[in-house]
Amino acid sequence: MNIKEISLRKFNVYCYSRSAHIGYFFEEMEWFEAFNYKLIATIVIDRDSEYSFLILGRDKRKIFRAIDFASSTFRTKEEAKLALRKSLLKYENDGLTIYEQGDERKMPNEFLKLQVPKEKLHPYFKVLTEQRGHEGARNLINEIIYSFIDVDGNYIKDFQTTGFDSRLWELYLYIYLYNARFSFDNSFNAPDYLVSYFGNEFAIEAVTVNHSDSFDEPSPKDSKEAFLLSRDYMPIKFGSSLTTKLKKQYWLKDHVKGKPFIIAIHDFHKASTLESLGSMTWSRNALIDYLYGIRPKYSLAEDGKIVLELKQTEYGVSLNYEKIEKHEWKNKRIESGFFGLPEAENVSAILFSNNATLTTFNRMGQMAGLGLSDTRMIRFMDIYNPDPGSVEPIRKVMDIMDKDYEEAWGDGLVMYHNPNAKCAVDINSFPDISHMFYDAEKTLVSGYSIPYEVLNSMTIVMISKPQE
Repeated sequence: MNIKEISLRKFNVYCYSRSAHIGYFFEEMEWFEAFNYKLIATIVIDRDSEYSFLILGRDKRKIFRAIDFASSTFRTKEEAKLALRKSLLKYENDGLTIYEQGDERKMPNEFLKLQVPKEKLHPYFKVLTEQRGHEGARNLINEIIYSFIDVDGNYIKDFQTTGFDSRLWELYLYIYLYNARFSFDNSFNAPDYLVSYFGNEFAIEAVTVNHSDSFDEPSPKDSKEAFLLSRDYMPIKFGSSLTTKLKKQYWLKDHVKGKPFIIAIHDFHKASTLESLGSMTWSRNALIDYLYGIRPKYSLAEDGKIVLELKQTEYGVSLNYEKIEKHEWKNKRIESGFFGLPEAENVSAILFSNNATLTTFNRMGQMAGLGLSDTRMIRFMDIYNPDPGSVEPIRKVMDIMDKDYEEAWGDGLVMYHNPNAKCAVDINSFPDISHMFYDAEKTLVSGYSIPYEVLNSMTIVMISKPQE
């Protein structure tokens, strides 16, 4: 019988039709695919400890949605599993691949169907769709994007061409929000996401830090150069993107008024090459400096290494920050302290990640079983160092298929809270990410970090010859 048990991670890739509140009613126990993913299914247990099952098939948008369920409950999981297999059999030769629901208004988001000539494709889109070893990312994105709501109508074209980075960031946020059990309101096209977490509503606008021919600096050669670039150069890069969004005044829209407004930012301005790592691997520390108008004091040791100044606080040892007013780099000068700018009190928080990359999608796809069996991925990670005086992170290397390796979509997401916000963000609505706060009176940055938070990483993909 062509019915196989699959992992929850793999089932999640195909099932983006769950209600955010479904966990109130039952818990999923086991997951299945039938007839080469024509159908998927799950065994569930309800609050009365009785078992049941759901069968899902693709609707006209190619989204898996419920088409059948158990007509009665079962005392044991084995009874439910036997009944599920019998129910699946009636669909094996029904001649259908699509099970219409009657409410489909749009055609599927065909991510791999080119909307422009090949010569106009973004280089990274070509890598994603053509290069060996990227099957995990390609299959993952192709599946999840069926459920993505394209309110503007140009998402796929942008993804394939000049908007690749920004559209990948939006998709990453969508995946995180969905898996974190947020509900979506797709009635509006701006800001990018209007979501709620068990009654708490949020408006989120995505933005990226982009390349500039006239301003960008070469990639740093070491941690010292990265630290120095983070003091003025990178705050100006972050500031350009954030102040542009500030001028949009999204909080004045009727559907945003009274809700926490969050700007989600990702740095793509310097891509990785064979010679150097991309800017997203070293730029994150500059965001604290720019948002709060502070900078860590430091000195140079005899060997030329950076030595950060520390201070004792009621919470323990912390970096010794100084308040600053401006950031200057070459021919540009901006005011520091984004959260203190006029009207910035309407921005509740800044959500940051450096993890919305093809490499991340490739790892997640490979772990879900959507890649090829001859593909191996080794991840080199810089992990958060709890020593506040250390410029250097903890370094670790792991095969992503090791039993001890874990990764979630919330990894790498950090929320910087605005101390002046009109509408503060309840951190309980974002329990699986890191949070940072600033006390202006004490010049103190504090927060809650995900254990073993990965600051940045590099993944090597190795492809072996498939066994005969």
